Amino acid sequence: MSANEVPTVRFGPLEHRGVLLGLGLGQLLVLALALVIALVEIYSAGVPGLVAGAPAWVPLAALATVTVRGRPLLTWLPLVGSWQVRSRTGATTLVAAPVLLAPTELTLPGIAGAVSVTAAPTLGAALVLDRRAGTVTAVARVHGAGFVLDDAAAQEHKVGGWGRVLSAACQAPHVVRMQVLARTVAGGSAAARSWWQRNAATSASFAGRVVAELLDDVTATARRPEAFVAVALRIPRGSARRLTAAAVQSLEQDLTAISDGLRSAELTVDRWVDVGDLGAVLRTTYDPVGARDAIAPAPPSRGDDARPAGSTLLGAMGAREHWSHLRTDSGTHATYWVAQWPRSEVHPAFLQPLLVSTTATRTVSVIAEPVPTAQALREIRRAKVEHAADATRRVRIGQVEDEATRAEVAELARREAELVAGHGDLRFTGLITVTAATLDELEVACTATEGAAAQALCEVRRLVGQQAVAHAAAALPLARGVL
Repeated sequence: MSANEVPTVRFGPLEHRGVLLGLGLGQLLVLALALVIALVEIYSAGVPGLVAGAPAWVPLAALATVTVRGRPLLTWLPLVGSWQVRSRTGATTLVAAPVLLAPTELTLPGIAGAVSVTAAPTLGAALVLDRRAGTVTAVARVHGAGFVLDDAAAQEHKVGGWGRVLSAACQAPHVVRMQVLARTVAGGSAAARSWWQRNAATSASFAGRVVAELLDDVTATARRPEAFVAVALRIPRGSARRLTAAAVQSLEQDLTAISDGLRSAELTVDRWVDVGDLGAVLRTTYDPVGARDAIAPAPPSRGDDARPAGSTLLGAMGAREHWSHLRTDSGTHATYWVAQWPRSEVHPAFLQPLLVSTTATRTVSVIAEPVPTAQALREIRRAKVEHAADATRRVRIGQVEDEATRAEVAELARREAELVAGHGDLRFTGLITVTAATLDELEVACTATEGAAAQALCEVRRLVGQQAVAHAAAALPLARGVL
């Protein structure tokens, strides 16, 4: 490789494994039931009996073999059933009661139970404790010096640094998952408007009023980027009910090591998000219009960002989940899942079309979950055995092996070789949340997002029937687990 070339990125294909010929255990059981019914009809009444029993065995056979939107029809039944139950019981609607003081526990849409928030005494970071998931999450506000306009050597250095961060996460026993979240929020010229409000003359002239109106208009429409790195750590032993001082100290040591790793990857850690800033981040997610209108005229105390005035630890005041979107205080959201990463080798900046947008408000999250080496090797070897058994069955019935199967086998061999060589294994998940003010604007923004995903060579699918859970994992920097 020459000095002017950057190492490309290659992703493995989406695995579609099953017990027999790509069919899962549930599909095989339903298909076997359909075959039993068909055979009973044939032996009892011949061909007329088979035709008469078609209303019984044909739907079962279709349920086991037909796919809808890339998923077997059988797997849609639990999703549709859960949605119907939640819709009829009112679980898709959340209304928060007004509070006088900022609570220490939050009930957020899509997160089962309440999460508690405390502050780390040394770092000042907000620690989000989720007892159900068994994790403690801290969020770092970061920014980089750029990547696309760097030369090849600088890009290669940054890619290698980020690889070392992920490798360290694989070796750290306490790290459950890491999330990189990039989003655009309103208030791109908030700093200029704040400066004008502080320094403008008391008796505004005609020109001053014009400038103030222009700044207000630009602030309402301009967007600024934000980036966060969230780290979910396992709750230390003995801290199931509350975090002890020793547990907090251990967590702070882990966060300090992660912060040093991020800096070695040439990511500037502005600060660990504290409790007040966490409230601003959450409110911006659920109430983008209110957060835009509440830009503080006072200068920000730290960093170069402007946060909403009077930030308190509050979640959504109201939320209603629909089949294909989520409605919160002043935003309408739709979340997509990256079902297939680029199939060919791509530049490390292949997500640029999704990250840069002038027409749609997007939140792009990439979640990396370390997989223990022993578990990863067991999964790979089990998959290789399944592929070998399927190959034998295909030979017996005369079925030709397709290229997709060969690509999966080659990817399994590559992953196993890397694990044996000492590398870690990570399970990546990509989620994209599109936000707009109204449902009509949301559909326009979703169309633009699907086009941007095609430019990034990614295949995305809109998550239906689970938008609240998907939004919590995609739009909130809390390193949530995926469905």
